Amino acid sequence: EPLFRSQRQLLEFRIYVIEQADKRVFNRGALFNVGFIEALKDMKYDCVALHDVDLIAENDHNVYTCPAGKPLHLSALIHRYGHEWRPYYSNFGGASIMTSEQYRTVDGFSNVFWGWGGEDDDMNLRLSKHKLGRTRLSESLGVYTMLVQHHTRAPGNKEGMKLAMSGPTRYDYDGLHS
Repeated sequence: EPLFRSQRQLLEFRIYVIEQADKRVFNRGALFNVGFIEALKDMKYDCVALHDVDLIAENDHNVYTCPAGKPLHLSALIHRYGHEWRPYYSNFGGASIMTSEQYRTVDGFSNVFWGWGGEDDDMNLRLSKHKLGRTRLSESLGVYTMLVQHHTRAPGNKEGMKLAMSGPTRYDYDGLHS
């Protein structure tokens, strides 16, 4: 059985693992932005999947292709710690996919979210601001398992939601190009 389900889907893809090397608190958005910039140095990708390294798709019919129209939130149901977790409406974290042009339009993720939480809500607001909207896979298609054996969670960002709500005041200078 292939390691990556996309091999069975006959998709051409490359996987970039971007890891933060310094000892500062984790910054997921900045890592995605760096990954996007570095990947485009190799090839002009039409589509970008933004994927937490600890999530594994369970359904072979969850196809990693860019949707026509709106960005797509892939991880609709996550099995973690023996429980099912359903993302709340404004969550755009875990695994998502959009065109490279859409990622550029929203100026990528914010770079101000240090620690765990808020950056995915900020991305949802960026998508709304640019009238891109988003869709989410059904729970039967978008089911994932979180690998937790050696998972060390970054400290929570206590200001995450507050920062996300202040997003419109910094969208012009905080993101892919900052």
